Amino acid sequence: MNFELLYDEFNEKIAKKEFEDSLSLVPKLIESATNDLDIFYALMGKASVLTNLNETDEVIETYDEIINKFDDSKDSIILKYLAYAYYNKALVFAKLNKYEEELKVYSILLEKFMEDTSQDLEIVLAKAYVNKAICLGELNKLEDSIKVYKELITNFKNTADTTVLNTLVSSNYNIALTFAKLGDNEKAIQTYDELIEKFSNSTNENILEFVAKALVNKASRLKELNKNLKAIETYDEVIKRFDSYDGKIISQVAIALHNKTVILGELQKEDELLNTCDYIIEKFSNVNNELIMNVVSTAQVIKDKDRFNNNTY
Repeated sequence: MNFELLYDEFNEKIAKKEFEDSLSLVPKLIESATNDLDIFYALMGKASVLTNLNETDEVIETYDEIINKFDDSKDSIILKYLAYAYYNKALVFAKLNKYEEELKVYSILLEKFMEDTSQDLEIVLAKAYVNKAICLGELNKLEDSIKVYKELITNFKNTADTTVLNTLVSSNYNIALTFAKLGDNEKAIQTYDELIEKFSNSTNENILEFVAKALVNKASRLKELNKNLKAIETYDEVIKRFDSYDGKIISQVAIALHNKTVILGELQKEDELLNTCDYIIEKFSNVNNELIMNVVSTAQVIKDKDRFNNNTY
């Protein structure tokens, strides 16, 4: 039977979620293959079907078969998608919480393909870096995780791809979070400052969300260092810069306002505290967002408590 016709039938069955039927076609696909690329597509399709069937051991075996058979291929199409074979194999290990095995696959993938920084492979390589860093974090190798994030940022600093650029921003952010986990608030703040300085002028709202989050977290680190006034200044910067936004960014404004009330309460700055609560209630009372609704409720409780304390009988 013609490979292309059979491959079309195979993909139609996948689209209809007829995974067992599509899997039964794989031997026929391989038998009708006329070249290495046909076999490669058939085996990658098999791995995809087995993934949908949650047959994790067989998925890994299939990706191993693909890698062993095509690792030395010179075909540009095969090489492009071979990177995904490695990447998808690593994801299976991640699903099984086998972090050491996952880590090894990412390391091999990056070593093999990192010299090819073509647009075709940028996204999968950047994702492999991020997942490798996350994996190291799961293994409690936080310093190594930071090194991987930094390597990612260095290698892709000139990217023109929006997805990869978002990955760079999130990696900067994750470096700061990791420093905070390590108890190094100074380095966390320094990293947040680098992110803020580098990306503040972006017009991409996904990136600006990270800028807002970086400011909020920077303020939290300043509070940890008992620099409460600087923390308030930083929260005020979030409020001033992002007050007119909506969506995820406005949630960061609500968090900044709430955290500011906590510090003002600790500093016993009652007038500023009540003014901030009034602002929260006025701005967010009609917003249907669970996080923001909780911030409004807390502000209302503070106002009610103040009213109760000032009642005279």
